[in-house]
Amino acid sequence: MQRALTSAALKQTNRRRIYQYVYQNAEPVTKQEIAGALGLSLPTVSNNLNDFLDEGLLSYSGTQASTGGRKPRTIALVADARFSVGISIMDDAVRLVAIDIRAQELGYQKVRRKFSHTPEYYQEAARLLENFLDRLGLDRKRLLGVGITVPGIVDAEREQVVFAPTLDLRNIPLSEVMEAFSAYPVRVENDANASGYAESWVRSENRNLIYLSLERGVGGAILMGDKPYTGDNGRSGEFGHICIVPNGRPCRCGKRGCLEAYCSTSRLSDDLGITLEEFFTMLKCGNQQIALTWEQYRNHLTDGLAIIRMGMDCDIVLGGMLAAYLEDHLDRIRQEVCQKTLFDEDGQFLTLDCFKSHSACVGTALHYVERFLSAF
Repeated sequence: MQRALTSAALKQTNRRRIYQYVYQNAEPVTKQEIAGALGLSLPTVSNNLNDFLDEGLLSYSGTQASTGGRKPRTIALVADARFSVGISIMDDAVRLVAIDIRAQELGYQKVRRKFSHTPEYYQEAARLLENFLDRLGLDRKRLLGVGITVPGIVDAEREQVVFAPTLDLRNIPLSEVMEAFSAYPVRVENDANASGYAESWVRSENRNLIYLSLERGVGGAILMGDKPYTGDNGRSGEFGHICIVPNGRPCRCGKRGCLEAYCSTSRLSDDLGITLEEFFTMLKCGNQQIALTWEQYRNHLTDGLAIIRMGMDCDIVLGGMLAAYLEDHLDRIRQEVCQKTLFDEDGQFLTLDCFKSHSACVGTALHYVERFLSAF
């Protein structure tokens, strides 16, 4: 019996190693390359590859002819053999992203919907998901799971949304959010944590990282190496509610002077009756009032970034909706942060999010990809 178990475990290990070897190679590989790299016999590799081909997880990428005869057939990953979906719930919209197992985006949609914590709202969001899958022609049998993000503190242990000021939620059971999506595996998490996870996924180096999300709410995440640090109470990374102006502007959390009160994207859009795109177009065209508003915003943002940098002493990634507009302004932001810290002269520790406004959706969807890859 023990020998049979050992044989089954060895077979499973070989299966995992072969699939992950193909997954980790951007270019197609031959069975000879797999066997040589993993120290396995050709029959073992061939048997496992045949299983993967039958399951649709891998495919032959073609046979190449040469003057010396036929070259070995190469094996490639079928990246869309499985996919996952991330849904970002905001106070004024729902975002949906579908990704394959290489984190390549299969589709994106943003739908304007005012949030309300009602069964009808979540049922409507679930219908948006079904319509999204239909529009993309995605086979639900290949769906690994649905991740949902909210702009607030999520306590997975207590299964609650503890506090989400932009959604006006306190101590809401996660089941009330997830029930409408129960046809699929589903999870709920903080949007900034999901964004930070997405950013860490694409970085090859295993470094500490702070993620700062600049949207209508301001949130953050801390990653130690490639692992999220959530704190003793699951509340770490709430950088939007550090005080940068004592007794300053009121914040939706009930306090005053928070970074969110000064660096919400609403300060550049809703408060002015324009969109972010219009704001930065007017800024580029030299509108003086817009330039003054941006200077004030940037000053408060760099105050917050300097506090984070001094306290955490690691790389910082700027993300969220605002990140899409910051490329032309990043050097100036870096300079000002360096001027406000003790040790920095080079601002290369500060970068922009790779996924911009899609990051939360991608990050929460990636958890199902990771689970799939580790489940072989």
